[in-house]
Amino acid sequence: MSLADAGMRAMEVRDLVAVCALDALCQGSPWTKGQFRDELDRGEDGFCCVVDAEPGALAAYLCAWIAADELTIGTIGVDPARRRCGLARSLVWCAHDWAISRGGAIAHLEVRAGNAAAIALYEALGYRRVGVRRGYYSDNGEDAYLLLADLPGVEVK
Repeated sequence: MSLADAGMRAMEVRDLVAVCALDALCQGSPWTKGQFRDELDRGEDGFCCVVDAEPGALAAYLCAWIAADELTIGTIGVDPARRRCGLARSLVWCAHDWAISRGGAIAHLEVRAGNAAAIALYEALGYRRVGVRRGYYSDNGEDAYLLLADLPGVEVK
């Protein structure tokens, strides 16, 4: 099943309440509605998508942006009841494809040091740890690992 078959589509302003609710469920330090709105306002430099679970409910979301040749994955979340079904992996792949089509060569993100499941996913997608941001998360002071990946099919100079 493709993400389109699963209900993946561009995030819209009408999704912000549902995205914020899902983000609060998924993240210890959820984004505000304004932060998500700012991502939508990036236009062509931003990639914001959602996966519909059913009318009025979301299964997953991702926000990313590109600057020069660098893709930044800002936030991603999957409804806990729908995890381990490949949604996060597929969303990241879509973000990679989007970035490559715009000249992206590398991708990076921060992940909680204690989030073993997310770290394993990102490592399986070719990310490697390149740094630590000490006390990065405001809710509990947890460190973040900075992960970096070379985008597939792109020669890094």
